[in-house]
Parts: sequence; C-alpha cells; structure tokens
Amino acid sequence: MRRMLGVALLLVAVGASSAEPEKKPIHFRAHARVALDAQGVPQQVEVDQRLPAVIRGAVAERVMAWRFEPARIDNQAHAGATTVFVDACAVPSDGGNMRLAVEYDWNGPGYADGRYFHPAPRYPIDAAKQGKVGSFRVVLKVGADGRASVDTIEVQRGQLRLFEEALRSWVAQLRYVPEEVDGKPVATRVAIPVDFSMGGPLSTRQQVRQEREDKRNSSECIAAMGGGKEEAPQPVVLDSPFKPITTG
Repeated sequence: MRRMLGVALLLVAVGASSAEPEKKPIHFRAHARVALDAQGVPQQVEVDQRLPAVIRGAVAERVMAWRFEPARIDNQAHAGATTVFVDACAVPSDGGNMRLAVEYDWNGPGYADGRYFHPAPRYPIDAAKQGKVGSFRVVLKVGADGRASVDTIEVQRGQLRLFEEALRSWVAQLRYVPEEVDGKPVATRVAIPVDFSMGGPLSTRQQVRQEREDKRNSSECIAAMGGGKEEAPQPVVLDSPFKPITTG
C-alpha cells in the first residue's frame, strides 16, 4: 500500500460552458517536473502539457506549496530536480467552477515518453501455454542516461526460469528521465511489483484504466483517493535524493 501524505482542495474557475448537467467527479493522474532549491523548496513546476492550462496551473500551485528533503552529498544540501506523480479529482461546483483535490502519489525518475505508469512486460509464450503464473518484485537501476537495468528479481510466486527472460527484456526497453542533483542526472533504484496471471500482468494499461474508471464513477471521488481501494501495483523509488516532507 502506497503512502498518502496529503490532500488539498482548490477552487478552479473553468467557466460556465464546461459545467455538465450531471456533476460527476472526474479522477485523473498528473505528473510534473519539479526543480528544487538546496532547502527542498520547489522553484519551478512543469506540469504535463497535455492537461488543460487551468488544471496545470492548479496542480502547479499545490506542488509549489510542498517541501522535500534536499539531496545531500557529504552532508551538504544540494539543489536538483525530480518528477512528482499525483492523483487528482475534479468535482464540479456551482457557477461552472471545479474543486480540485490533489494528492501526492510518489516521486522519482519520470517516464521518458511522458506516460503515467510503466508498460507491462510480455507474457512468455511457454509460460502461457503451460498455464503458469508468477509474482515478482523487480528492482531495477535507472542510470544517469535514463536507461534501466536489472538489479535483482525477487520471486514471490512461481518459477523465475519461465519469466526471467521476459522480465529482463522488458527492463532493457524502459526509458526514464532521471532525477538531477546540481544539474547533473543521477542514478536511482526503483522496485516494481509484476504479477503474471492468465488474465495478463496486473500492471497493465487496462487495469490502470479500470482503476481510473472506478474512481471516476464514485460519488465520493475525493474521499476514495487513497481510501482503501485495491490499486494497480505502483513503483517504489528506493533511493531518491529528494524525499517528501509535507505534501498537504
């Protein structure tokens, strides 16, 4: 279960024309590249350009209020940059406005193609033919060049020999935007849970879409964020130089 560190509400003016007859809350994810000073205070927040400008501005406003532990080298604090991922929920209100809830999800290296989640590995043909399943915790190293390599593969269920080649090929294809310290990219280790079942790996695009749909249809969207729903496995950044202090 991922750690949730805060939810905040903002009133976003989107104009009366955007108001729908049925005021249904909308759940979505967002990510932002955040430049931090040597005190861990955000100095610049660049939110995903695919989002509407008013939403980008509201997300940036929230992230600017957050604080992080700065990177430390030889016990000296340094400035840098990280990618922050958030859950958000837009709730229509009177006058064509929206209340926007923004919740910290995790931070670390970003995805090079701007996605919000890692792609799923291919299910090995031989394992599928045999009806074999497996659960693994893949710890990978994101290099300063953004390329990923396998650090360790921990077996939680199944036979590694049936899935190892697929996992290693998958990791080799991943590309990231590494975190930076003093303007220089740094390596980071990331742990990703991967479950293979006959329905496909749990970390698939379809499952994330289903999670998103479940939250969108909920009348308690804001309360549901981090409120006990079973979610698709999330990556865990093991050694980010920037750790959140306050994200409420």
